[in-house]
Amino acid sequence: LKPPSPRPPPALSRSIDRSRSQPSGRQAVSQSGGAMAEEEGSWDTTIQEWLIDEGYCCAGALAYLESGEMYAAAPVADEAGWGMVYKEDHEEDIMQDDMSTKKVTINEQSAILETAKGGRPANGLWVGGAKYTITQTTDETIGDSDVKCIMANRPKQGLCIIPTTSQLVLAMYNEEKGATQNAGNCKKTALAFAEYLIGAGY
Repeated sequence: LKPPSPRPPPALSRSIDRSRSQPSGRQAVSQSGGAMAEEEGSWDTTIQEWLIDEGYCCAGALAYLESGEMYAAAPVADEAGWGMVYKEDHEEDIMQDDMSTKKVTINEQSAILETAKGGRPANGLWVGGAKYTITQTTDETIGDSDVKCIMANRPKQGLCIIPTTSQLVLAMYNEEKGATQNAGNCKKTALAFAEYLIGAGY
C-alpha cells in the first residue's frame, strides 16, 4: 500500500509525476477505527484528525521519505495547510562565514529530507518560506518501532519531523494560536500519528 500521488496546492504550476501506481483498495482508518471515504484528499483529512483537530498543532503534512515530496497537508479548509508547510523554490540572503550575505536559492523539499535523515542543511531548514533552527534530535520508541524525532523552532513557533517506514511526518505549532500549542504537545501528537502510520504499514 502506498499513499496517492503528490497533490500539491492548486496554485502550483510544476508538473506532477502521475507515474506512481495508484492503490485500488486503500483505506485510511480514522482514530475511531472507521473507514474514511475513498476520495481525493483523504490523507489531508487524516492529518487534520490526528494533528490539527485536538488543538496541539497549527499545521501538518505528509511527504515521501524517498524524495521529501509533500502530497498532503492540513488544515484542510481553504488549503490553509499548504500555505504553512510549502513554498516553491525561493531566494534568500544567507549569511556566509565572512559575515557577508549571499543570495541563495532555497529548495525546502531537499532541506526537509536532509534534516529527516539526520543532516543539517547548509542554508538552514526552511518550511513554508520561514527559517527554523534545529534544536534537538532524539531516538523515540513508539509501539515496536524506533524512530528519530527532530525538533526545530523560531520565535513562538516550531515543528517536529519524524521519518516512518516510508513517510515523513511534519507537525507545526504556533504558541500565539493557543495555550495548548507548544513543543511538547506537538511532539507527542506527531509521535502518535507516526505510530498510527507505522502500524498501517507506512
